[in-house]
Amino acid sequence: MKKLEFYLTLVLSELSLGKQKQITSNYNSINEVVSNGYDRKIQTILSGDEYYKLVEIATSGAIKRHLEGLRYNNIGVISQEDSMFPDSLRHIHEPPSVLYYKGNLSLLQTDCIAIVGSRGCTRYGMEQAKKFAGTLSRAKFTIVSGLAEGVDTYAHLGALESKGNTIAVMAGGLNNIYPAINTNLSKRIVEQHGLLISENVPSFMPKSYSFVQRNRIIAGLSMGVFSPEMGLKSGAMHTINFALDEGKQVFVLPGNVSSSASAGTNNLIKSLQGACVLEPQDIIANFEGHSLPKEESTKTPHRQLSLDEQLILQTLKVQDAHFNELLEKTKMDAKKLTSLLTTMEIRGLIKKLAGNNFGV
Repeated sequence: MKKLEFYLTLVLSELSLGKQKQITSNYNSINEVVSNGYDRKIQTILSGDEYYKLVEIATSGAIKRHLEGLRYNNIGVISQEDSMFPDSLRHIHEPPSVLYYKGNLSLLQTDCIAIVGSRGCTRYGMEQAKKFAGTLSRAKFTIVSGLAEGVDTYAHLGALESKGNTIAVMAGGLNNIYPAINTNLSKRIVEQHGLLISENVPSFMPKSYSFVQRNRIIAGLSMGVFSPEMGLKSGAMHTINFALDEGKQVFVLPGNVSSSASAGTNNLIKSLQGACVLEPQDIIANFEGHSLPKEESTKTPHRQLSLDEQLILQTLKVQDAHFNELLEKTKMDAKKLTSLLTTMEIRGLIKKLAGNNFGV
């Protein structure tokens, strides 16, 4: 790796990706930057404060200390010049100059599907994220997500519980797990031969812009992006837009049209920007060389839901409901509703809760 890239990552909080790209395309080494002084050429790229901070780091032994810190924390780093740097990231708009990593680096060479969605997702979003991640893992996809609360968390868990592979792309540095509540999840990912990556130095505290930058890496690594649930203003929409810009396939799960939690995914379907899927197999069918284990792929598929069953599901996706509330909202008679609820519970479509309440 060129030392210049090391120095740039050390001042990443001060330098935009655009400025990094300008420096690496105009200079071959940090010595070349320093020896020329703050001349007219560098002035077109960096402010005086940015330049002198870079010079200070370059002349203070920071690289040696940086490398020692990486070794101490079992963190590796690769640049675009390394053979393990994924081709899928080399060609995106503003590719990361380096990737810091902890765990199984070989996962960067596998076929990946990203699963993204709202942090404040409903139980429906959590369950679907986990279900799709588990099934796609068994079809030999690596699940990529952002280690955030909500959909991201359950995507990682779905992969882990299926003994599959998962990559967490972090907005902060690897020594600053965010959110802190997912610290144990990050440890579990590494322990189960998964991978944590970040383009930022390990000590970097995540900032608002670094989440958006992180999302371009999630999209870039993946063959396709799936969202089980996403509001109109969800940050996951950045990942979707990056994927669409890069010509990647986007898959979305339809949700209750009355629920704001699914407004983003439903809007993607309406605008024909996201392919509507109902089962993980709908995604698997789009990629050659991937299939479920024989015993799983030969299971009898679910039969088509009746209109009455769809009405019950749509009602319960908004929130759990008591039997009497379902009677009122569906306008069915008690005998018919009881029969449908029993059948749907047996099929695993809904759950019976305490107090004659039902949920999905």
